[in-house]
Amino acid sequence: MSILFDQLSKQLNIIIDGDIFDNSVAELVLISLFTDARASDFDELPDGSSDLRGWPGDTYSDLTWGGKLWLLKREKLTTEVRNKAVSYAENALAWMLEDDGNGPIAKSITVTSSIPRINTLALTVVITKPNGLSMSLSVSQRWEAHYAV
Repeated sequence: MSILFDQLSKQLNIIIDGDIFDNSVAELVLISLFTDARASDFDELPDGSSDLRGWPGDTYSDLTWGGKLWLLKREKLTTEVRNKAVSYAENALAWMLEDDGNGPIAKSITVTSSIPRINTLALTVVITKPNGLSMSLSVSQRWEAHYAV
């Protein structure tokens, strides 16, 4: 594992595993999922503030980075929240399917989720690269009770 994996797993209290043959793609997945995307005006903010967050670099790019998983931080871990997490993850990774002139990074991306243990959310991302090879990355994060309102 790279330094980025180690830092993210400690900082975010996540466990990363899976068939990873391309660390650069895996790192892009983690950055995409765990960089805070800017909330839209109709998103309900978890802390009730008016801080829409987001990565400042989006100001200079047509493509936005990050995901909205941060919006779920204070939600109770339910099936609905699990489904929202899949949707947010799919949206965060959609840019990998776009052709920036050098070809897309991925031919397809599949995100599934589960609650494998009490208070644990797991996301599994399967990326099929343009050459047909697939890799999977599973991210499990303990859903601490103090996050829920």
